[in-house]
Amino acid sequence: MENKAGQFLERYREIEEWVLNNLNITEMKDLEQMPKYKSIRSNLAFCRMLRNLLSHYDWSKAGNDMIIVTDQAIRQVNNLYYSLNPMTLMRVAIRAGQIFAPSPEDSVLAAVKVMQRNDYSYIPVVENHRIVGVFSTKTIMRLVAENNGVNISETLKFKEIADLIQLKDESNAHYGFINPNMTVEDISLKFQRSKTRRMRLDMLFITDNGRSDGLLQGMVTPVDLL
Repeated sequence: MENKAGQFLERYREIEEWVLNNLNITEMKDLEQMPKYKSIRSNLAFCRMLRNLLSHYDWSKAGNDMIIVTDQAIRQVNNLYYSLNPMTLMRVAIRAGQIFAPSPEDSVLAAVKVMQRNDYSYIPVVENHRIVGVFSTKTIMRLVAENNGVNISETLKFKEIADLIQLKDESNAHYGFINPNMTVEDISLKFQRSKTRRMRLDMLFITDNGRSDGLLQGMVTPVDLL
């Protein structure tokens, strides 16, 4: 069995650092007395005691397998880390600078080619860092249908199809808007709940105010959460 003592101690060091920087507490034992952390008190005590045992054990002596840190202990310390410092959305999100987001002045056909190469189903159309529309594969079908099957013109710009890409109410769209302070757990639940709706969420755009009129900061899909 692999001894994961070093992995445990490294994670616990990160916890101590976070507690010091964010709570200004130097003694981990003090956290166990705070009402705010009553629900994780037992895990706080377990991880603290195991950390002390590992730190004061003389690993230079023979029999360094006398104390074995298992996968369960690693799960416990990881649970403690995320209980104190929940994983925020921006840790897993695609940042705004990495998103393919044409402007209203850009060519629709050029964007379609990028979507095809990268297997994109939706792309935001952005102006001054704000989303002014969402273009999708369904929009392409509507364009072709309205032109009686004629190919999309190379000169067609997104501003000319503003009515087709205008933002919809979240209950009637496959996308939504959220703020960057939400946790990964919050977003996972949001995606799961959408499965019961007529319009299942396929992506969430992250804006500074959590609304469609906010500044785009990133986006996340169910795949990103995995």
